Parts: sequence; structure tokens; C-alpha cells
Amino acid sequence: MNIPGLWEYSDVIDVTKIGSNNVRTILDVYGVEAARSTIVSEIAKVFGVYGISVDMRHLFLIADYMTFEGGYKAFNRMGMESSPSPLQKMSFETTMAFLKNACLTGDVDLLKSPSSRLVVGKPVMGGTGCFELLQPLTSPA
Repeated sequence: MNIPGLWEYSDVIDVTKIGSNNVRTILDVYGVEAARSTIVSEIAKVFGVYGISVDMRHLFLIADYMTFEGGYKAFNRMGMESSPSPLQKMSFETTMAFLKNACLTGDVDLLKSPSSRLVVGKPVMGGTGCFELLQPLTSPA
């Protein structure tokens, strides 16, 4: 799609309403935030056709993961390969392949991702899990 070519017809077309389902084109022309917004919109449309209600925060999380490196990557096992967390990789798909590679290469998981923390039964470091409250064991004098 030639979006810059459409800009030449701004007297006839409202160029602020131009959109596309081609994430790569949107990324190249408008940038990563617009690509992120396109991903959210397109996923919501797919679920909407089937009458499936999905909390938008989940879609934002998926779109954030797909675009956080400044481009966009697939949300599949190939896209997960760039994740530093072996447990996060294993929670997505093809568990044994990721586990074998992690063991052979000596990967260490620092339990920073929500997926890796859930796998080992720890609270996610988000929301109320972002901090710890420490109470003194003795009463003040």
C-alpha cells in the first residue's frame, strides 16, 4: 500500500483516517506506536467476528510484546526466540525444544517475566506484586 501516495490527494481524502491491516506498512510510514495500535485493532476485529470478548489490556500486552524492540515480531515460537527467559519461551509452545536448548546452552532465568514467574509459582511483578511491604519484627521502643 502506498500511503504517502494517498497524501497527495488530501483535498479529496481525509488523510487522518487512513489505515491498513498491513502492520509493516504502518510501521514504516507512521512508526512503532501506530503499528502497535494496528495490531490491537486487528486482533480485536478477529475476535469480534466470532463474538469473543477479550479484555483490551490483554491485547495491549500482546501488541507491546510484538513491538517493544522497535519493530514488530511474530507472536509465535519464532518471535519468542529473542526472549531472554527460557521459562517464558517454554510457556508458549514447543516446551521440550526450548527446555533442551536452555539446558544445552546453560541459559539462566532471572524470573523477570510474568510467564517465568507463573511457571515457578511466584507472584507476577506487576500491580500489587510490584513491591514488598516489610514489617518490623519488634515493636518500637
